[in-house]
Amino acid sequence: MTSTREDIFHELSDRGLLSDEEHIILVDGFESAFMGVSSAKPIRALYNYWKCLDYLIVQERMDFDTAVDNLDEFINQDLGVSSPIYIKEI
Repeated sequence: MTSTREDIFHELSDRGLLSDEEHIILVDGFESAFMGVSSAKPIRALYNYWKCLDYLIVQERMDFDTAVDNLDEFINQDLGVSSPIYIKEI
């Protein structure tokens, strides 16, 4: 089952992983790729790179090369200290 953004926020709050004073950036559409949060401050969302890529190919109907280019360009945008982290699991 895929979580929604609201589910993720509630789960983080319920587990005491995100306080009302903290800020986290969650990416629309990548909920199924959400892995958790960093343990270091500032808290950052962790995403599985390969699942994000799969989302772009399947849901957004991009070919592989276009999806890789778009994802890499998106990942390299400067969103500040709270930018999500994308992990290439091996």
